[in-house]
Amino acid sequence: MKKIVVSFLLIFLFLTIVACGGSSDSSSNASSNAAVIFEQIEDSGETYTIDDFIDIGYKKGKAVKESKLMDGMINAYWGFWKVPYKDWSGKDMIDYELRFFNSHLDAISMGENSADLRTGENAQIRKKSTNDPKAVHPIGADWPELLKEARECQGDGGHHTGACIIPKYADYKIFGNVIILGQGADLEESHKNINLIVDGLKGVITE
Repeated sequence: MKKIVVSFLLIFLFLTIVACGGSSDSSSNASSNAAVIFEQIEDSGETYTIDDFIDIGYKKGKAVKESKLMDGMINAYWGFWKVPYKDWSGKDMIDYELRFFNSHLDAISMGENSADLRTGENAQIRKKSTNDPKAVHPIGADWPELLKEARECQGDGGHHTGACIIPKYADYKIFGNVIILGQGADLEESHKNINLIVDGLKGVITE
């Protein structure tokens, strides 16, 4: 009888441990599900201009000359916008590159590939390709404009380039007729920053 009781207790203890482990996994999954929700291509039904961004506080830093725009592009700017939070260094001004097209469909068909090449850990942000086997991001950019603004120095978050060849934009969003490249050290941070400025355009107030 004692053996039966001991066996029962051991089984109960085992099931309790498994249940606790399962609960931990559930918590982990819940945390992961709490990640930023991001829609990369969204047709807002609106046609935006730079004035729409200026109206919500976007500061133009640089505009691309008409003669240097890509095919299908009607305007392109680099600038910054104040987000409602501060990062580890106390910074709350985030860089954004804005590429405007005549329509949402034009933005997708004529701008998506280039935006993809300008963002992420394998971004093409060199003026010219290099054969140096030790070079970081050796492939030259498909579009030479706003390259300096698309790079940053590792560690200081500055706008100086020099030997700096770190991609500034982790990702982009096609929203209506504009492609928004958002600063971020990783996808989650970039998505968060892009979502914030899109919410601003939509009139959503984020504290």
